[in-house]
Amino acid sequence: MFNLSPRTTARRARVPAAAALAVAALLVGCSQPSVAPTAQTSPSSAAADRPLTDRNPQPREALREGGDLRIPIDALPGNFNPLQIDGARSVTYQFADAILPTAFKDQPDGGSTPHPAYFTAIEVISDSPQVVRYRINPKATWSNGRTLDWRDLRDQWRALNGTDARYQVSNTVGYANVAKVERGADDQEALLTYRSPFADWKALFRPLAPHELTSTPEHFNTAWKDGPLITSGPFEVERVDLTAKTFTVKRSARWWQQQPKLDRVVFRTLDSAARADELANGGLDWTPVNADVDLFKRTSAMTGVQIRAASERLAGQLTFNGADGALLSDPALRRAISQAINPQQVTDVVVGPITPGARAVGHHVVPPSHADYRDNSAELPYDPAAAGKTLDEQGWTRTGTDLRRKGGTELTLRMVAQQTPAGETTASLIAEQLKQVGVGTRVQIVPIDRFASDYLRAGQFDLITFEWTKSPYPVSHDRSVFQTPKGDVIGNNFGRVAVPQIEKLYDRAVAELDPAKASDLVQQIDREAWRSAHHLPLYPGTGAYAVHTDLANFGARGLGAWDFAEAGFVK
Repeated sequence: MFNLSPRTTARRARVPAAAALAVAALLVGCSQPSVAPTAQTSPSSAAADRPLTDRNPQPREALREGGDLRIPIDALPGNFNPLQIDGARSVTYQFADAILPTAFKDQPDGGSTPHPAYFTAIEVISDSPQVVRYRINPKATWSNGRTLDWRDLRDQWRALNGTDARYQVSNTVGYANVAKVERGADDQEALLTYRSPFADWKALFRPLAPHELTSTPEHFNTAWKDGPLITSGPFEVERVDLTAKTFTVKRSARWWQQQPKLDRVVFRTLDSAARADELANGGLDWTPVNADVDLFKRTSAMTGVQIRAASERLAGQLTFNGADGALLSDPALRRAISQAINPQQVTDVVVGPITPGARAVGHHVVPPSHADYRDNSAELPYDPAAAGKTLDEQGWTRTGTDLRRKGGTELTLRMVAQQTPAGETTASLIAEQLKQVGVGTRVQIVPIDRFASDYLRAGQFDLITFEWTKSPYPVSHDRSVFQTPKGDVIGNNFGRVAVPQIEKLYDRAVAELDPAKASDLVQQIDREAWRSAHHLPLYPGTGAYAVHTDLANFGARGLGAWDFAEAGFVK
């Protein structure tokens, strides 16, 4: 369960009868997730047994040699470069955990430490100006035989600092703060000097790409479109099958650390409806449950399968299209639409059967598991009466139970969702809630592999619902969600809602080295995001996974990293 602050009374409004029946129907036959006990529990959990991670920890000697770990994915990325705009997807970062270096490794408690396989030390050696020294592990090599060196950091900085618009990047935060990257005492030492302070400096080079990829815009944008070419990690690419839509990595003979127990990890594109059968028949070893209630019910009853669950940095939300000329570019109309939607009802239906008692998310920037989490939703509470009043004032009048109109135009919004249980359910609930205040919707359920390119990035929506995965550094990570669009350069601000005051606060927050002052700025950003109705937080992720019981050191990562090198099967 999540320890969310109590939401406002307004958000506890009575659920419409139809929705209440839906909640009751989903709860029938559901049981509490089976969570293996752990000594580490989240300090921000609502329940004492909510672990930070749930992976069936086992010593190396308890694992058998070999075996394939088979896991499903929603779709292959449009580009396998995780730093490029079409490749910046959760699945690409999942691949990166197996085949690319990273400066820091996420820990179960939410912190991070330098990854010893790639760096022997990373430290701030000067505060004014801010200078960070990276000492690269001299044993670390790329798959082409080249040793990792300072040029890898320099060229990634050059690609991501925003000075060359030919690089198609999704986020320049942090890299834009760096003035220069220089060679240190030798090729295995890099010195980063910042032009302005950057509090989340640990967020850089996660992952680190080879300079062969980042040295030119042409290579950066297109070289990895069909698959990674140079890697470094416990696994290396065995095959990318664009027809079968699979991505397979094998144990790397070049890995300079202790060899993984697994032979391969096979990522299979697989529809969510097929995952329970594949898990039962041995075609999968692990699958996310997310908010799929049917998958949760079926896998909970399987012999040899258990649900592993932990707090996770994931949240569902609704993005508004606030681009120039769009209907929802009007902040007052966005606020009215927000107040007509009941996030707690969405939470009850979408994730309540899996994590009973879950509370709707009340923050735009940090997830419920973060120390800076506060529920600021009172700034724009669920209040359909207030929504109706605002719509009336805006000239969107209503007769009886009809949809609202202004000047002969009907107030109907195009709402897009992914073809997943959570997407379809969320869209259906929101459509019903909006109908209660006289707002119509045209719900469009689209395939996952077309969702990002054809709808989200293209701005082909009025409303669009999907889930954000947060990083250990949510402030700098989410900076691009609020950046002011400049032509086609939108970062991750898919709704194109520009709020200058939020940008000013962000500029202060990412540069603030005092944790208490930075925390206060985070709350100011969030309150302004509520007031401007930038987007609408909905439900927390369940952090639940269905896993074969003999799979060890893998399951629900919680706040930590996926560690394929430690995974294996119990003898």
